[in-house]
Amino acid sequence: MRRPATLLLTLTLFAAACGDDDAVTTTAAITTTAVTVAGSTTTAGTTTTAAATTTTAAAAATTTTAPTTTTAPAFVIDTTDFFPNPLPGSDDANGSGCVTDPAALGDGIWFGFAAAVAGGTITFDLACFFTGAAAVAAATADGAEAFDFYIRNQNPNTYSVAIAGSAQVYYVDMTGGPEPTPIALASWPTPASYVPCPGEFCAVWLYVNGGVATGIVEQYLP
Repeated sequence: MRRPATLLLTLTLFAAACGDDDAVTTTAAITTTAVTVAGSTTTAGTTTTAAATTTTAAAAATTTTAPTTTTAPAFVIDTTDFFPNPLPGSDDANGSGCVTDPAALGDGIWFGFAAAVAGGTITFDLACFFTGAAAVAAATADGAEAFDFYIRNQNPNTYSVAIAGSAQVYYVDMTGGPEPTPIALASWPTPASYVPCPGEFCAVWLYVNGGVATGIVEQYLP
């Protein structure tokens, strides 16, 4: 609390009585007290209000969204040349060959037969497709004869592979030649195809990425 402040107020009274012209001066002491109430100071009728300062914390919320990374499929259909070349590790067979886990079909480009297609899944009988000198060598090793190509189907396993909803599918339309023709996944297999699909003679190239079939291309066999 502030200390009392003393204000001297001098009152000069001029009195003229009974023909006396002398001036009479009276001095009175008036004491006032400064009172501070809720940030305001009142002194001798003067009020000073302290400026109220309000600090509001900035509530700007910052949201950071992790960037979305999309990895392109490693095995895609080359529409300029539907017939895949031998890939590393294929043992001279076209595509990825036929070396794979017996429990699951790994990612790659695989040749085989679509034994069944139902419920968004293909039952795939894996085989090996050889061409050129590799076909002659493989056929000779098996005691068989090769022409332009040779198919080796010694793997007794079949694989159940889910088909991606966005899978690209091509069928062999012999009315326009053996060049594969695109078709909607929902419409495949189609009776318009020269290749009898599905079944033991439904030869296809199966493109597998991330464990699902992202591409199916029927293979014409003369």
